[in-house]
Amino acid sequence: MRRLTAHVSGKVQQVGYKSRVLAAARALDITGYVMNLPDGRVKINAEGDEVDLDRFLRSARIENTLIHVSDICSEYSEPKGCYDNFYRITGECETDARLDTAASYLKELIVVTRDGFSGVNSKLDRIDSQLDTIIVGQADLAEGQRDLAERFEAGLANLAEKVEESGERIVSEVHSLRSDLGARDDRLGRIEGDVSEIKARMQD
Repeated sequence: MRRLTAHVSGKVQQVGYKSRVLAAARALDITGYVMNLPDGRVKINAEGDEVDLDRFLRSARIENTLIHVSDICSEYSEPKGCYDNFYRITGECETDARLDTAASYLKELIVVTRDGFSGVNSKLDRIDSQLDTIIVGQADLAEGQRDLAERFEAGLANLAEKVEESGERIVSEVHSLRSDLGARDDRLGRIEGDVSEIKARMQD
């Protein structure tokens, strides 16, 4: 067992600092007290295992929105064993514990608000990034649609050209077929004439 005496300087009065020290001490089963000094510092007397006192002293260096510990002067000595708990001493000219509690709540509110807006900003950044991705995707889609339209038009032109070529070949083949049919009709006419002439001779 050891006794720790510490004098804490900085912004440590009427900002909820004593409440934080009290909670840390009770979490480590440390006994003693914490109190404000007239010069603006906070005094801590604490007794416990030296390892726990070292941890307690490190936890007393608080930096947040309201509390700013600039320096801690500490020394160890033999314990007196006169404390059965850790408590906070409030002077006659000080506000009561409710002010410390209110300051603690205010600090938590500030932290939550700050973290909340930080989360909003992070979400807005993600949304902005997603919008950029969507815009790029839309540009790629539009380019793909233009490319598809160009290929479709080229395909239609090619198809029209092939249809035209096929039509010309069909017309040419039809003309040839008609010529062949005309020649065949002429041959059939001559054959019929020959047959008629043969029949006439046979009758004579």
